[in-house]
Amino acid sequence: MLLAQTEDGRIISLVKVKNKVELEELKKNENFICPVCKEKVILKTGTKRIWHFAHAHNTNCGQEFERESDYHLQGKIKLYEWFQNQGFHVELEKYIPEIKQRPDLFFQWKNKTYAIEYQCSKIDLQLLKKRTALYLQNHITPIWIAGRTRLKKVSHLSIKLSTFDLSMANFLHHQPLLIYYCPITNLFTILSNLFPFSSTTFTASTEIVPACKINFSQLFQWKQGRNFECKESWLSLKQRFRTNTHLYLSTCYKRFFYENGCPISLLPGEAGIPVKSMIWMQTEAILWQGWILVKFIIPSRRGETISFHTIFHRFKEEVRKGFFVIRQLPFIKDSHYSFAILEYLQKLEKLGVLKRTGSMTLFQKETEIIIPQNVENACQLDRDVWKRLNNLEKYRKDK
Repeated sequence: MLLAQTEDGRIISLVKVKNKVELEELKKNENFICPVCKEKVILKTGTKRIWHFAHAHNTNCGQEFERESDYHLQGKIKLYEWFQNQGFHVELEKYIPEIKQRPDLFFQWKNKTYAIEYQCSKIDLQLLKKRTALYLQNHITPIWIAGRTRLKKVSHLSIKLSTFDLSMANFLHHQPLLIYYCPITNLFTILSNLFPFSSTTFTASTEIVPACKINFSQLFQWKQGRNFECKESWLSLKQRFRTNTHLYLSTCYKRFFYENGCPISLLPGEAGIPVKSMIWMQTEAILWQGWILVKFIIPSRRGETISFHTIFHRFKEEVRKGFFVIRQLPFIKDSHYSFAILEYLQKLEKLGVLKRTGSMTLFQKETEIIIPQNVENACQLDRDVWKRLNNLEKYRKDK
């Protein structure tokens, strides 16, 4: 940790004391204690690590600062200076006794209170959720910034995200925004337009911004990149899924689609397309959308009514049985996994497969779905569907 208290109550901040001679003098003349647990702490001023305070052995503080790496300490200092340079009255490692939390940074802005947590290593997921909940219950907005070392890229536009990493997302307009920071390069990496292809693989728009070129207001009013800029990555993931990945799926999925006359590798091109709220779905997009197609859309006759509520009711049953898995996202407000289902039906409407009736949730089947003859044909249909969606998006923006 970077703060400690002297026996007479003075707070010593290692961010403000830059002179080693001054620190050595303090070390010689003062005893330091933890501001939280009041136990003895030791000032470490070696040459291998960033100067910091560490609890003496056999103390039990409950604030787990000893796990902070140099990377973490350096990031905390750089972020503190970044906020200070913007004129914020930011407090470092402020202890909040009401909730027994000590965020890395703490400040107020536009009548709101913020807690910044800079997280470089994995902690227990329930602890992360507990901290977030405690902040929110006390009208403090938590902002999680991850260490850049946590980001695992698969390709230019696809990434691997664990449930833990996703739990650090900041949700703007119901859309997740992940913020990474590297103190070595002084760069922010911002991920928007996160679309889950599978439980851990996502496509994303990635922006790398020098800290000196962006301020707090800009960072948290970030404009999402274009939804369709991840086209090649998404299509590549679908092709890989059709040719290889589907072989490793659970038998229950293989059996279901086989019994319904549509092997997984030959699901229609309309199965597995991005929709706004699909972040809720942990099950592969091509599977839950394929289920809707083979269960409700393909068997229906042209002109037959298709009800969102009927589909959602059956979908809930499959969730209850464990056939589909929903992500636990307790801090998204005004959203639900049902939104993804309705948005998918609306996408099918745009593609001309469905036609909406007078109700927002009732549709009629307009055209037949093409079942691919082979994997090559399936991949071509994937490209055709994406091209149609892309053209619709461009047309909407040009109007």
